[in-house]
Order: sequence, then structure tokens, then C-alpha cells
Amino acid sequence: MAKRGRLPKQKDKLTGHRDNSLNVIQGGKSFETPKPNSRWLTKTRNYWKEYWNSELASTAQRVDFPAFYRLFQYYDEVERANRTIQNMGNKGLLSVGSTGQPTINPLIMLTLKLEEKVLKLEQELGLTPLARQRLGIAFGEAQMGFKQLQQLLTDDEEKELVDPRLKMLEQEEE
Repeated sequence: MAKRGRLPKQKDKLTGHRDNSLNVIQGGKSFETPKPNSRWLTKTRNYWKEYWNSELASTAQRVDFPAFYRLFQYYDEVERANRTIQNMGNKGLLSVGSTGQPTINPLIMLTLKLEEKVLKLEQELGLTPLARQRLGIAFGEAQMGFKQLQQLLTDDEEKELVDPRLKMLEQEEE
């Protein structure tokens, strides 16, 4: 018979980074809604207000404010760059490089880099559906409390399951 490997250590003798405990932090906003930057575009300020008025804002903590300001600053810069590129039309897509060769407009490259940063921050702050799922954030009907889950399991146990093989045997006997 093969051995099953090392015996696991007792919980109180574990060392290292094995802490798998789950800490639930207080939900709900416990602070005043932060003010948007006055230099942002109206569109960006509207996004800011929309976020802080949503259910998702209840997961934010005061320590997250710098990341939120940085994210919305990136939103604003992307919007401004896109407007400038749009105003330039087709001739704004390419520019002349140092040796006279055609290159992509540096503003387009800046926009692409900013959008990468935006996506990373959105994922870290739980602003995309997949990020919310990974962080365990659920809203509305998708959110199920412990008592509801317990009731669902109890209801499931109370149902009498009928084995289809027994039904076949009963039919053969008749």
C-alpha cells in the first residue's frame, strides 16, 4: 500500500503565509461622497457622480480614494485625447517621424497606454463584471444570504426523490 505523503502540521504550528481566513469588512458608505475634480470634463464628473450614487460605491473604502481619483483622471485624459484625435480627422491618425517616415500619432499611443491603465484600475476596484465576480461582490437577486441558502437546502432535502428504476419495477409487477 502506498504512503499518502507527509502528515499535515497542526493548525497552531503552521508558519508562513497560509492564512486563509476570510475577513468581512463593514459594508455601506461610512463617509461623505467625495467631490469630483473641478477641472474634469462634465462627462467625467457625471461618471464620478454616477459611480458614487451606485450600489457598487458601498464597497469602497476611504483608503481607495487616491485610486478612484487616478482612475477618473485617466478617464478624463482619454476623453480629451479622443476628442482631439476626432477633431483632427483622418489627417490626425499619422504624423511625421524624426526621419520623415509616417508614424502613428503620439496622442493615439498615449490614449492606448492610458486605456491599459484604466482597465487595470477598473479590475482592481471591481468595476467590471468579471472583477466583481472575482472579488465576490454581488448585487440584487444574485446576492443570496445565509438563511436563504439554508432554506433552499432544507427545502431540497424535504423533497421526496423517486428512483426511476423503482418505477420500472412497479410497472413490471403490474
